[in-house]
Amino acid sequence: MAANALQLVYEQREKQVEQALHTYQQAQKELFEQRSQLQNLHQYRRQYIAQLSEKGSQGLTISTLAKYQQFIVQIDQGLSNQQSTLVKFEYAVRNTKRKWTDSQIAHKAMGLLLEKKAREKIKLEDKKEQQLLDEFATFQFFRKKQAEQEFN
Repeated sequence: MAANALQLVYEQREKQVEQALHTYQQAQKELFEQRSQLQNLHQYRRQYIAQLSEKGSQGLTISTLAKYQQFIVQIDQGLSNQQSTLVKFEYAVRNTKRKWTDSQIAHKAMGLLLEKKAREKIKLEDKKEQQLLDEFATFQFFRKKQAEQEFN
């Protein structure tokens, strides 16, 4: 594979790493928001129960108590749904983190391959240069010998 093609693949991998990082960060942000919503629902439930307790101490009708209890059940259902959503977001964060890590590994491997190819190219160029120097030295040696034989 040509060095330019490898470089192109390396740059594409780099973009993939950046995109995977962005996706991971976005998933973390969404997870944080989902956790915040769950905490807010828990807090709202506590406040609502405190309100029920306060009004209960003053006396409630059965229908009012039933409405409060029905609403608490709805809040609990919302909490359950939010907890399920939170689990999905936690999975998404783990998944996007894994993809980001995998893309980093692939990018680093491509970088190492490029380095290896560059070292091989330098080694090959050094070898060619050494061959040329050896040929030149041999040529100079024989030329000097020939010149000495011509004078003798």
